Amino acid sequence: MSNDESLTKIKDFFKRTAVIPEELSAILTLKPETLIGVDSINSDKLVEKNIRTIGDLATLNPENPPEISGLSFQIFSKWIKIAKVLEKVIKEQMKEQKKLLLIGLDNGGKTSILAVIQDKFSIIKSLLPTKGVQREKLDFFGYPIMSWDLGGQVQYRDKYYFLKPEIFFTEVDLILYVIDTQDPDRYDEATEYFRKVLNVLKDLEEHPPILAVLNKSDPDIRKTLQWQKNKNEIISKLDLITKEYGRASIDYCDTTIFQKESIMQMFSIALKKISETSEIVENILEDFTRTIEAKAASLISMDGLIFGSYTRTSIDEMLVNNTALLMQTLSNFHSSIGLIREKIISLDFPLNGFTIRGEKLFEYSELQIPVFLWILSENPELVYEKVDYFKEQLLPLINLFL
Repeated sequence: MSNDESLTKIKDFFKRTAVIPEELSAILTLKPETLIGVDSINSDKLVEKNIRTIGDLATLNPENPPEISGLSFQIFSKWIKIAKVLEKVIKEQMKEQKKLLLIGLDNGGKTSILAVIQDKFSIIKSLLPTKGVQREKLDFFGYPIMSWDLGGQVQYRDKYYFLKPEIFFTEVDLILYVIDTQDPDRYDEATEYFRKVLNVLKDLEEHPPILAVLNKSDPDIRKTLQWQKNKNEIISKLDLITKEYGRASIDYCDTTIFQKESIMQMFSIALKKISETSEIVENILEDFTRTIEAKAASLISMDGLIFGSYTRTSIDEMLVNNTALLMQTLSNFHSSIGLIREKIISLDFPLNGFTIRGEKLFEYSELQIPVFLWILSENPELVYEKVDYFKEQLLPLINLFL
């Protein structure tokens, strides 16, 4: 990313009246009050605590900031996190690509997952087992990703990847560990392979986040007690190994090529794990949800990337996200036949007493993909007076999502 491109994206974090220096490094010397949302009164209080610049703000711990009279922990913590994001972008000018490692036994469905995310459904039946490593530069949701699909056949696992692990397992931003849920006879083999991967990461002192993908969780299979038993067995085995290596707990996602939305949601979770701003997005959504007295809120692009969500219950989360994805698919169909895309999409549930409402906030990436704010609320009219304020906060974060 060039200096000019970085400046363009960073400017959205600042008030329109702020004078932004052309040199990226000088931005950290600006006063905190130049940031959107930081008022001059609280900025003066920061100065009293020797927090005079954005650089000073970035040195603080967002989990344990100094106490400042009249300034809430949540707001102060958000300012610190934004300062840290700016510091990271400025010092590194961001990585141009993320390295995503797709790994698991053969026949787990790794390559099929990549085919679905690229809408290459017609090739799935003819896919052959991946031989060795298949590296591919992909455009996931408008973001450049370098995908490393490591073939899961035993000859590659035993004699290729672990002989020179530094080639494959260094500078990895995220590992997607794929398991075939319909093959319980290979669960032990899959978990032993997972142990080897963690051992290599430990030796290389690499600590990428890991997302376990429970693939082939097909709609009819998920209804059976046997599938739930198999799922619990897999999670138990992987959790035990994860604890053995002293790593943070890993997340799990059910996926199936027969429901593209399951794979889209999985990649949304994956990208949020390597995003510098996703936590702040979700903090803002939490604040917004509470302010408008809603049950849930999600920020979702028209191509299915869930930037962040805040919900009170897991049922509300499933309800708002799945409804949003289905409604956006319908909107894309309408657009494909020449209709003008509606800026507000609303679905009322009068017998249940709530509404699910989506409103286009802005567009992201060079592809100009619409991003909608979806809410689940019993009082959707409260959105109107607050949405512009939150939109102003969210836009710069989405521009720097990865």
